[in-house]
Amino acid sequence: MNRWPIVWVVLAVSWPTALAYAGEPARANLALHRPATGSAICKPGEEAEKAVNGLLASKTHDKFCSLQRPAWLRIDLQAERELRGFTVKHAQAGGEAAAMNTRAFALSVSSDGASWRQVAKAGDNVDGVSVHRIAPTRARYVRLDVSQPAQDPADPATRIYEVEAW
Repeated sequence: MNRWPIVWVVLAVSWPTALAYAGEPARANLALHRPATGSAICKPGEEAEKAVNGLLASKTHDKFCSLQRPAWLRIDLQAERELRGFTVKHAQAGGEAAAMNTRAFALSVSSDGASWRQVAKAGDNVDGVSVHRIAPTRARYVRLDVSQPAQDPADPATRIYEVEAW
């Protein structure tokens, strides 16, 4: 039996991941299933905790959505951790149109949940998945602040499928 077609399919599916993490150890998502709060939601079922549930399966049940502007999402890592970066999965990662990807946002960290330090900022994001490496820093809390929720300034909805902290 020829196994090459299976190998090529696996390679094709995992190629972007392999490029992004080549030479790096596997990363644990420190935000996965941690307590999350956020700005007012679009509708029931799109609460902040959906952005840390590890799922991308449903356009209506696996995302955090807010019509508030600016929108915000806060994750409690439940202990101070060393962070080296973040992966944010926007609308397109969940199967929605690329035009719905978050355009402008910032990521901040805090040890006490009161004083925040911005560690990453995107003003012109178009990607469905954005990766933000930072200098190693210790923090218990992570905050995503969204100033422009979509590519079209008239679209009011912030759609975040996952925020991963690593």
